[in-house]
Amino acid sequence: MKILAKHVAARLEDRSFCVVFEGDLERCWPRKEIARSERERKIQAFAESEGWTAAIVEGAFGTRAIFRRLESGGFRGS
Repeated sequence: MKILAKHVAARLEDRSFCVVFEGDLERCWPRKEIARSERERKIQAFAESEGWTAAIVEGAFGTRAIFRRLESGGFRGS
């Protein structure tokens, strides 16, 4: 998880969001070992512990988590 945190933090230095795809999520939160709702809760807890939000999206290409920095003072548009 430290590697994932470093990756996301580095991306958030340059842009307003970072998309993490299923393969990387699977390394930290294996689908077969964790119920979907618990997995999503753990991803959210990880994001919050780093000062981020996470939007979890299910789609044709698998699960993705979109991380953004928590902003105090409202939405920061690009």
